[in-house]
Amino acid sequence: MNNENPMAEVATGGHVLVLDERSTGQEQLIAGMLGKQISAGGAVIVLGSSIEEPMLETLLDACHLAGREADLLVINPAKPATSHTYNPVLHSSPANIASQVMNFIANHDTNDIGSAGLLEAIIACLQLGNIPYSFLDLGMFVMKPDAIASLEGFIGEAFPASEELRALEAALLPFRDAEATICPSLLKAQYSGLAGSMCMLGTGRLGEIFNSYKPDLVLHEAIASGKVIYLAAPYIGRGAASSNLRRIVIANLADAVGRLADRELTPKVPALAVFTDAGGCNDPCVERLLAAESEQFLRVLISAPSLVDLGRESIDLREVCLSRARSLVFFRPNTEATAQLYLKFLSQDGGAGTGAMVERMLAFSATQYVAVTDGSHVQWGDARAAQPESKWAAADLPRPLRFFHEPLTGADQFTQTVPV
Repeated sequence: MNNENPMAEVATGGHVLVLDERSTGQEQLIAGMLGKQISAGGAVIVLGSSIEEPMLETLLDACHLAGREADLLVINPAKPATSHTYNPVLHSSPANIASQVMNFIANHDTNDIGSAGLLEAIIACLQLGNIPYSFLDLGMFVMKPDAIASLEGFIGEAFPASEELRALEAALLPFRDAEATICPSLLKAQYSGLAGSMCMLGTGRLGEIFNSYKPDLVLHEAIASGKVIYLAAPYIGRGAASSNLRRIVIANLADAVGRLADRELTPKVPALAVFTDAGGCNDPCVERLLAAESEQFLRVLISAPSLVDLGRESIDLREVCLSRARSLVFFRPNTEATAQLYLKFLSQDGGAGTGAMVERMLAFSATQYVAVTDGSHVQWGDARAAQPESKWAAADLPRPLRFFHEPLTGADQFTQTVPV
């Protein structure tokens, strides 16, 4: 047991918010938690905008020490050659996928149920028919009337009385012309730009990872089987749309936990999800991840420089983290004002010894911290831990075997796309 780093113990605690303006302490704290989690046989999901070499080395070393090298999956769009494949829209709920994908359309009206409704109906029909699909297919469907008509005919023959078919027929009504034919111009008016965004995610280097009908990483299966995952979901594009891919990943993770809960597949060791950048979880779906009832399946750690930075990212995200994280971990504050702010979470107003607590926090080394759990239990500790010297690096990652699809085995039979 690491008495100096009680937060690294995997058998206790729930969701955690870690604040460190220098990042040195939280890096060591997270490394200790990951090592304990992997040695205990639990699943790990590290999520960030890119692969950080020290974090990857931590995972590689911990997997090697635990004899779990085969459990490591790395999703790295920057280096497709050594990345596993991952299709975040394949197993999420149709409603989640549709709402998230529609965010790629500039000036999209979030109250426009009809536009998202057609996309949701298409996805529901694909899932009903057990037809795999990718980002690229979704972009093609909403721009190609023939593809939608072919899917409608297929589901009509295979599942003629299904709710999914009725939903598709109803969603298509606004897009039909006077002759009841699906009208290309009406589709284009609603979905202009979506095909381009989906093509960006489904071709080139990104396509090598995301355009798969049989991906290496299926999150609910990976969590259930205790995989160790490093998932880089980069910012794509500019402005508000730049984090859309990351929101899709959050929705996929939330749906994965929901699947485990529905099937009552409670792991012996709850999975540990680590967000290395608070911006990576700035989405309403994070509320589902941080729900108390999800802790038996997945514990979430969110790291940020400070509460101020977290608030700049999103006031709603800050409030969700503060209200739902069971443990708050504070490393050395830069100013007395910040220390006073932290003190509000550590003691009752007017409590004895508060001045001494502020002085102690301001005197912290870069790795010392104070943590409060369940609003009352205070722990003082040091994140320094005996870490093994790194023997493994990204260069040691093998090239994963690619699964190549037979043509016309999924949604490509309707959209004429080419899956990897």
